[in-house]
Amino acid sequence: MELRQTPDLRQKVTLSPHVYQGLNMLAMPIAELAVLVENELLDNPVLEVEEDEVEPEEPPEERSESEEERAWDEWLEMYEDYATSEPATPRDPNAETVNTEEFVGGIQSFDDYLLEQVGMLDLAPDVERAARAIIGTLDDDGFFVGDCGEVAAVAAVSREAAEAGLRVVQQLDPPGVGARNLAEALEIQMEYLGIEEPVLVEIVEHHLDDIAGNRFRKLSRLLKVDEEELRRLLELLRGLNPRPAGAFSPGPSPGYIIPDVTLRRFGDEWLIIPNGESVPTLRVSPRYRTMLRSTSGVDDDTRRYLREHIRSAQTFIRNLDRRRDTVSRIAQIVLEIQTDFFEDGKGPLRPLRLEDVAVEIGVHLSTVSRGVTGKYMATPYGLFELKHFFSGGYRTSSGTDVASTSVKSRLKELVRDEDAEHPLSDQRLAEMMSEEGVTVARRTVAKYREELAIDPSWARKRR
Repeated sequence: MELRQTPDLRQKVTLSPHVYQGLNMLAMPIAELAVLVENELLDNPVLEVEEDEVEPEEPPEERSESEEERAWDEWLEMYEDYATSEPATPRDPNAETVNTEEFVGGIQSFDDYLLEQVGMLDLAPDVERAARAIIGTLDDDGFFVGDCGEVAAVAAVSREAAEAGLRVVQQLDPPGVGARNLAEALEIQMEYLGIEEPVLVEIVEHHLDDIAGNRFRKLSRLLKVDEEELRRLLELLRGLNPRPAGAFSPGPSPGYIIPDVTLRRFGDEWLIIPNGESVPTLRVSPRYRTMLRSTSGVDDDTRRYLREHIRSAQTFIRNLDRRRDTVSRIAQIVLEIQTDFFEDGKGPLRPLRLEDVAVEIGVHLSTVSRGVTGKYMATPYGLFELKHFFSGGYRTSSGTDVASTSVKSRLKELVRDEDAEHPLSDQRLAEMMSEEGVTVARRTVAKYREELAIDPSWARKRR
């Protein structure tokens, strides 16, 4: 077989590194972008932050050495007098020192979580003291390892109040907390979930060791149930938590969200203000620009180095400006479409899709997606992710468009106002929405309910 070369003409689209840089910058949250800008300022010497020009000060009049020393001595004396002077108002020794750490977001402990719930209950003072004392005796799994007599002595209450305090703790979230043993924790959870299975109660109270030893045939004979029924009961048992405190999550370490744009109202007009503090305006240093001139006397290697870095800096600045412009234009369209919401922060949201914005500003859909993800807008009504204002929608019987976000909000209100003893089913919620003019399928209601972390009707029923 003979090997030979033949010309082949093909068209191929490739993305340059500069285009990749622009796409990555658009997708970055502003906190990451600020780090990128800081690193670029360190790496590229011709790049600098553009600052307001300050008029040069007139050179000070020349002073003799003795005058300068005297001025310096006077300043030191003033500083020492200030440092040793007593405050105008003497400090109260009994006043509590302000702990600045209280103003920094922190992670809530399990005890704090329980104590916060106790503080929201209407309890007798002695019962509340007992409940707080019991919370202090819980082990890492959430079990009560103390004794009501000891709690009564520590909290200076009667034993009856201590036992009442224990019952209060056992009603707190997560279910099963405050139980004295595993069986009691499982029974509390079964009561909370509305599981009424006498055979399962028998298993929890007397046969947990058989479950742990996988002695299912023996258990089936003792309880006089077939294996299929036993499997069903064990499936219910697996849904319970043997470590009540394990259901508690302190949440992630507090994060800090920086808005990309700020929305402000001046009279009857709104203004979109890009964040110029976290990401400053950059420029190429005029000093290095002048060094490229032929009259500067710079050698060819230095001129080549400067030309390369200036070109890189200009590309970086251009991509940064494009990102700022794209996010601002998206925010402007959000402002125009969601006018009703921005009137008071409570108005309904209108349907808004990424495709609509892409057509409006003349970019690809993926560009709008990058410009929305992880971007936040500070408004007079709070901080919102730009994604909050994008959703599909429904058309009411009167012809008005309603966003799915508004539908979710209405479903949340209906569930909040329902009768706790007769909670609304998904089908009934769909029917009520239809009566209000918004036709929503039952499975859509179920989907929105799960997204809102709302339990099904059988779990919401108060027993």
